Amino acid sequence: MRNILKAVIGPPLLLLLVTATASKADIKLPAIFSDHMILQQNTQVKLWGTADAGENITIVASWGEEKSVTADGKGNWKTEIQTPAGSHVPQQIIFKGNNNVFLGNVLIGEVWLCSGQSNMAWSIKRSHNSYEETKNANYPSIRFFHIPRKLAWKPQNDVNAHWQPCSPESISDQSALAYFFGRELRQELDVPIGLIVSAWGGSGAQAWIDKETAGKEGLQDIVDWYNTNESKLQQYRYDFVKASAEWRSKQPEGAPIDWSTRPKRNLPGDQHMPFALYNGMIHPIKTYSMKGAIWYQGESNVSRAHQYRTLFPAMIKSWRNVWNQGNFPFYYVQIAPFHYSDYEGITSAELRDAQLKTLDVTENTGMVVITDIGDVNDIHPTKKQEVGRRLALLALHNDYKKIEGAYSSPFYKSHRVEGSKIIVSLDHAKALKARGKDLIGFTIAGKNKVFVKADAKIINGNQLEISSKQVRRPVAVRFGWSNALVTNLFNEINLPVSPFKTDNWKDTTEGKIHLDFP
Repeated sequence: MRNILKAVIGPPLLLLLVTATASKADIKLPAIFSDHMILQQNTQVKLWGTADAGENITIVASWGEEKSVTADGKGNWKTEIQTPAGSHVPQQIIFKGNNNVFLGNVLIGEVWLCSGQSNMAWSIKRSHNSYEETKNANYPSIRFFHIPRKLAWKPQNDVNAHWQPCSPESISDQSALAYFFGRELRQELDVPIGLIVSAWGGSGAQAWIDKETAGKEGLQDIVDWYNTNESKLQQYRYDFVKASAEWRSKQPEGAPIDWSTRPKRNLPGDQHMPFALYNGMIHPIKTYSMKGAIWYQGESNVSRAHQYRTLFPAMIKSWRNVWNQGNFPFYYVQIAPFHYSDYEGITSAELRDAQLKTLDVTENTGMVVITDIGDVNDIHPTKKQEVGRRLALLALHNDYKKIEGAYSSPFYKSHRVEGSKIIVSLDHAKALKARGKDLIGFTIAGKNKVFVKADAKIINGNQLEISSKQVRRPVAVRFGWSNALVTNLFNEINLPVSPFKTDNWKDTTEGKIHLDFP
């Protein structure tokens, strides 16, 4: 047959034909499977990629596991492989098929997803005590996978990123909060820690949820808004990016940039676009086996705080649905006091309350309170060390059983009215204490819903007695109910009490469902 073909079409064309016939697609892995990666210990970790349709791939791991899988008709394949207990001993994985892919310096340990807006993205070099922290960041078994910012209109399958071991040379631009959380776990557990950082400054929670879940979880208003405006949003963004590039090209080289002449954006910013960051920064890594997630976000949703009661639990459910590994731990930071610009000065209090209420409606969650370590004049508190430690306390108690006793800030539990006083009981407190002579931040109201400053005192260790001479028949109490109020009530391990309210009266942000659109 070869001789007949040679006679008919000649040697050069024959060689081309034979080469094309023999060509096979290489095994390709998404970026998250690469040298230096960390795999979740003691579990069936998920692996996936592409190859030639029908190609058989054999996966051989140096810890003694081997698995075979066949690519489907479109060349996609996925499988699982068992991992051992965490260890600092480097491992290797080989994927064998039409080609071989070798992954080296792989570690087995604990993997956490770290997401949110700027306070999660906030780098080591911009944080408190940055010089010392950078100099001492010699933890090669802490590894970062930092996902670059990307808006996407449709779910993406990969990202442009790679795993990077932690060192003084590499740590400067990494997430401070992720690092301090991971460092606490590394020191307590003595296993490698993998930190997948997917964060974008100024992003709204609506950008991090998938569209399908949003529609099913009470957020059809966002879905409808997006469906109505999608084509317009895409065109506006295209026009803005093009105009911005042209404007930048015309700026005199070496001269100060006059930002007032920059083209105006007539659409929400990329990081506010519903579903866009889920599509570009979460969907590509969905199902990568991990222990849980930490989250620091909410500042960009304060103007729609009441909606966050639905949006935030739905977003958590969205991630748990696509990971398909049960209700994995999800720990988050309650936003800090800050002078927001709303007229009544309480929208961020309503957002904190929405975060607090998420604990009651969403399983296996935990919240860190930082009313004592924020900065009312800076939306970015720089002391991320303590925030990371408090997040780690939740994981070390709940998931790793390394901490007994108190581990959480106190939260509102219940209340009762006794004459002219209201008695409030708190969880996670045995011995409440004040920093200073008098407790601050309490207000009380009767049925007229007018709140006045209240006196408060600690009774029975974990209860508060609240009253005011101006309110003879009280109905409700609020604590820390202000954008920028720094309170002074703590439990026995010096964790601050979360702001709370005992009433269910209408929020000022109720009915505000989404971003304004010109």
